[in-house]
Amino acid sequence: MLFESFDGIGAPLLASFVCSLGVGIASYLLVFKTKLFDRLLDVPLVPPFLALPAIMFAFLMGFMSSDAWQNFAHARTALINESSSISRLIAIPLQFPEHQKSSHSQIQLYLDAVLNEEWGNHASPSANAKTKLALENMELIIWNGNTACSKGGSAQAACIDNFTGTSYLKALDDLRKAREQRLSLGYLSSVNAKWVLAIALAFISALSVAAVHRHNQKTSIISLVLFCSSIWVTFCIVTMYSNPYKWAERLEPVPLISIFNSLKAGS
Repeated sequence: MLFESFDGIGAPLLASFVCSLGVGIASYLLVFKTKLFDRLLDVPLVPPFLALPAIMFAFLMGFMSSDAWQNFAHARTALINESSSISRLIAIPLQFPEHQKSSHSQIQLYLDAVLNEEWGNHASPSANAKTKLALENMELIIWNGNTACSKGGSAQAACIDNFTGTSYLKALDDLRKAREQRLSLGYLSSVNAKWVLAIALAFISALSVAAVHRHNQKTSIISLVLFCSSIWVTFCIVTMYSNPYKWAERLEPVPLISIFNSLKAGS
């Protein structure tokens, strides 16, 4: 939907209110201000007819809500995996002090770029070159350590044994996967066609409410207000969770901030 281009916390609420208000006004005008439904004054619709479009609307919103909450759960898992991988990288002891220092420095650079550029300012929409460079430099530490093992003399002091190197690269690979998952969820946006269908079904349902009460304008207005209010609440629930990194119901990188602060305090 159009609200996705705005970063304000209230953007989904405002967009949902406008949609529900538009649905209600359009339904009222079509039923009471045109002659299309005048025949219902003589042959009214039976009230159970309301259930048909309302059930279809409820099913669609249920699927959309499930999809939004599933993405939110995946984003939470990605955050946990990312922080866990970084903790493992910090905990792995590298025998050569320069390797250990360089590793912690690159992890700190990675976290700084993630928190301030990938997550903080842009709500995780795209990858950042600094994080990619930090990951490559961390991997380079291990390759340089493995190369030093085949050399003699003082250069062999920088050697990294196979077990340590394998454990480090495994944690680094898990970090890459978690980051890619986070970025892919940041790219997600609600499919416009899906929202067009949802709004269309909401309009048909509201039109049914007004048509059933065509004989009594005041009753129809009260019913439309109640029904459109429920549409607004339903749309709000879906839109607030449609992107895990934006708006009121968003994830905060608390584990990454904690690790970053610990590294800064240690350095």
